[in-house]
Amino acid sequence: MNINPEFNSPERPNVEEAMEQAMSFIFDEFIEPRKDDMGTENAELLAIIGIMLKDIAKKAEAYYQIQETGYQDPKNFTN
Repeated sequence: MNINPEFNSPERPNVEEAMEQAMSFIFDEFIEPRKDDMGTENAELLAIIGIMLKDIAKKAEAYYQIQETGYQDPKNFTN
């Protein structure tokens, strides 16, 4: 959804960088202030969630790269 029809961004932001910034904000604003109240189970769950979010961002970035450049067989791949 483009709210400003005159806005035309010259390049797409990197999904992995955007996810890193979002995770950093969430950590700084919501997790860090409560770290003393957080139990081990919740800390482990947050670590798993962080790993999953990074994996999702990595796959999304790869998808966008394929959409922009088209699929190309890896140079070292032989079948």
